[in-house]
Amino acid sequence: MVEYEGDPMRRLIDHLRISSSHDFAALALPREDGRTYAWYYASGNLNHRYKGMVVKRGKGLPGLAWRLGEAVISDSSSTDIGGEKLDCALMTAEGLHAAAAVPIGPLASPSGIIIVGARQARLYATTELQYLDSCAIEVGHAIQIHNYGVPREQSDTQQPSTFETGPV
Repeated sequence: MVEYEGDPMRRLIDHLRISSSHDFAALALPREDGRTYAWYYASGNLNHRYKGMVVKRGKGLPGLAWRLGEAVISDSSSTDIGGEKLDCALMTAEGLHAAAAVPIGPLASPSGIIIVGARQARLYATTELQYLDSCAIEVGHAIQIHNYGVPREQSDTQQPSTFETGPV
C-alpha cells in the first residue's frame, strides 16, 4: 500500500524498505509540541493506523532509539532492555515480528526516526545496522532539503549513495 503522490520523502522511504529487504519502513517526524514524533511516511503498510500513532521518548522500540541516540533492534534474540518493552503499537498494527529503529541526527533533538520491520522472525546482522545508520544520515539530508531546500554541511569526501550500494 504505497502512496506516492509525487512526494520525494515517500519515495525515499519506499526505496529504503526495498533496498534493506524489509516488509515495512516508516519515518516519524517531530510534532509541533516538540516532545513527540508522529509517523508521516510509511511503505509496505497493511493499513493507515500508523498515521494516528505517536512516538514518546523512551517508549517502545522507536522511543528507545530516540532516547539512546542509536539503532535499537527487536528480533528473535532480543530481550527487554532495562524493563522497557521493545515492541510498540506500530509493530503490532503492522504484524511485525522483527524491527530496527534508528534516530536521524543529534541525540538531543533528532530530525526524525526510521523504523524498518519484517513480518517474519529474523535476526539482524551488524552490517544491516550499519547500513541503516548510513541510510539515516541520507534521510537526514533529504529532510533538510525537503524542509529548507538546502542540505546541511556536507563532508568534502562524497561517497556513493548508501541506497545505491545496499547492505554489505
